[in-house]
Amino acid sequence: MVNMKQRMSLGEKFNRILKEIGKNTLFNIEDVKRIFPGKKDSTIYWDISKMVEDGYLIRIRNGLYKIGDAKTEMPVVISYESKKIITLLEETGFAFYISGIDILSRYLHHIPENYPFMVFVDKIAASEINELLVRNKYMVIQSFSQKNVNNALSLHEGKVVLLKETESFENVKDHFATVEKAFLDLFFEITRENFPLSLQELARVYQNLVRNAAIDLKHLVKIAYTRNMQFDIRFIVESKYLSNDARKFVDMIQEGML
Repeated sequence: MVNMKQRMSLGEKFNRILKEIGKNTLFNIEDVKRIFPGKKDSTIYWDISKMVEDGYLIRIRNGLYKIGDAKTEMPVVISYESKKIITLLEETGFAFYISGIDILSRYLHHIPENYPFMVFVDKIAASEINELLVRNKYMVIQSFSQKNVNNALSLHEGKVVLLKETESFENVKDHFATVEKAFLDLFFEITRENFPLSLQELARVYQNLVRNAAIDLKHLVKIAYTRNMQFDIRFIVESKYLSNDARKFVDMIQEGML
C-alpha cells in the first residue's frame, strides 16, 4: 500500500522543478526526469500536462517549457511607513526602488519593530530626495554603525531611511526590488555596513526562500557580480555541494592567514 504522506502534491513537484532549474531557464522532459529519478515516464508526462493546464508551466513548443510567472511572483507586503515613502517619492517623478527587509518580510521569522527603510534612488536625484524626506520628518543616512542606527531608530520613532545612490534599475519592478536583488542588497548592508539585522536571521530568510522555491539561485549568482559579491554568494549557493573535507580545508587556509 502506498504511503499517502510520501506523495508529493502538484505544487510540491513544481517547487522542486523551480528550485533545481530556476525561474528563467527553458527546459525539456529529460531535465524533469533527472529531477525525479525512478518516476514512470507516464507519471511525469501527466504531471507536466497538469502543470501547464494549471499555469505552473508554459509550453513554448512541443517538449520545451518554462516556468509560469503567475505562480512565482508573490505580492510584496510592505509596511505602512514604506507605503508613505513610496507615495512621497512617486510625486517627484524620479526613479527609485525599495529593497531589503520590506521585500523579504514574509520570509523573516521575526520582523523588527523598527528598521531602516532601504531606498535606492537615481544618482542625479539623491540630493533632492534627501531634502524631501528630511522635510517629511525622516532621518536620512547613507551608512551607519550599529550604535548610531539603534539610537536613530529610537529618537525618530522608526522613521529612518537608508538612502543609496544608483545608476542601475535592473531587477526592479513597480518600485520594488526583485527577491534576488533585495536579498543581495540586504546581505551587502549586513556584512559590509552593520545593518541592524543579525546574520543568523538572514540565514533563516535564505532557507525560507529556498524551501519555498521563491528565489532563483542562478539569477542571484548572476547579479552578485554587479556588486562584486560573487564569491560570497556562490559560496552560499553552492555550499550544499561542498564535502565536509572541503569545508575543513577552507577553515585551515583561513586560520593560516590570520
